[in-house]
Amino acid sequence: MEHQNRISFFVTLICVYFLVDFVKASEVHSKADMINAAIQNRSILDQGGIGHDACAGILGPNWQNVTKQRNSVCPKLIVWVPKKPGFREFVKVNEELNVEGGFSIAIFCHALQFLTFSVEPIFIPFVNEKGETKGTYDDLLLNMKDKTCEAVAGDVTIRFNRTQYINFTIPYLSSEVYMLVHGAHEWNQTLLTFLKPFTWRLWITVIGACIFIGVAIAILEYRVGNPKFAIPFYQKLVMVIWFPISTFYFREGKILNRCSKVVLVMWLSMIFIVVQIFTATLSSWLTLDQLRPKLPSNYDHVGYQNGSFLKEFIKQENNGFGKPIPLKTVEDFKNALSNGSVNAVIDELPYIELFLAKYGSDYMKFGPINRESGIAFAFPRGSPLVDDFSRAVINITESKIMMELIEKYDLGFATADKSQPNQPHPQSLDVQSFIGLFIFMSSVTIAAIIWSEISLMYGNSKVAPLASTVNSMHLRHSTDSLANQL
Repeated sequence: MEHQNRISFFVTLICVYFLVDFVKASEVHSKADMINAAIQNRSILDQGGIGHDACAGILGPNWQNVTKQRNSVCPKLIVWVPKKPGFREFVKVNEELNVEGGFSIAIFCHALQFLTFSVEPIFIPFVNEKGETKGTYDDLLLNMKDKTCEAVAGDVTIRFNRTQYINFTIPYLSSEVYMLVHGAHEWNQTLLTFLKPFTWRLWITVIGACIFIGVAIAILEYRVGNPKFAIPFYQKLVMVIWFPISTFYFREGKILNRCSKVVLVMWLSMIFIVVQIFTATLSSWLTLDQLRPKLPSNYDHVGYQNGSFLKEFIKQENNGFGKPIPLKTVEDFKNALSNGSVNAVIDELPYIELFLAKYGSDYMKFGPINRESGIAFAFPRGSPLVDDFSRAVINITESKIMMELIEKYDLGFATADKSQPNQPHPQSLDVQSFIGLFIFMSSVTIAAIIWSEISLMYGNSKVAPLASTVNSMHLRHSTDSLANQL
């Protein structure tokens, strides 16, 4: 009896096992049947399954209720869409294999609106029987070879080898190849940093202005017989520079010409303004935090976005890169760089900018290391829709729709400067920043010299003669001596 019970128990387990396998197989076959039926039977598509109209969710349910002038050669267009786990900001396919949207899909839907004929899109994700991606982008494009009313709506890069069997529209995004590496915060202050607030032309102008003021003071004081300037010529050259400074700061020289006081006050005001502006600009240079790319010493392991053409690019011997490591998401980029499993990540500019918008505080792009033709939509070679779609894409890129979609899907292009903390160098001030001050100072100085000469000519009291000053000094000295004797 116990033996029979054991046999029944094992038979039951075997039945349950086969029943589970049967259910799993049914699910797999059902997905495959849905994909095949999505292409062949429009009634299934209308029920919202695979291939449902993603444009309705982007543009609204009535987006096709517009009268067009022409009849399309492809009234129904099968639109293949890549399915990938990462970078869903560009193309988003959910677990039910419905194309929900994304930046590339939104551009494609808007392009349909700009066409002069009606086209009904049937969005089909490029997946296998398990609902996973069926291959690389090259496999996706080869899937359309020798067909007519089909297209690929996604972030497809224009490549020369692909043009042999595929036609591309005008690109809607640029796609230079950049390297993503760690960023190093650097403080590059040196002795020359103290000279950077002013350009070399402004430094020369400031020195020239000081010499000009010294010469003007020397002329004014020499004309009234200041004994400080009764010295040999070679010493006067030093006195021209030193006298204005020593008079104000060290009280070593005496000013006998009242016009010299006017010039010195104006000169001191100019120096005060220049020093204040110099101090403010220098503080910007000294506190500048620059994020520099920290390039690795070797590139043994280089990450790339799984499924892209960059795997072959990394494998090229002349590039000097080592083993390519496939990465799927933005988070994979960050984790691989953080734990050191890759030395750098190579990808196209739109994906790099998207990464930097999220994690740009410690990472930086370097390049471009290669230039590509751009990201566009793909059609079978000889498709009659390519030219019309290219014109529609141009309309979108030239309109405000483009920027609105970039902000809507948060791609990071518009906020790249904010996300990347690499501050630009402060601007060095040039002569134009002080041109008004220099002109005013020169005018006042020349006017003071002219006024001094007129005063000397007519004996104006605004000029203190040297003789009266010397006599008063001798009189004061005699008075003091007499007082001491008494």
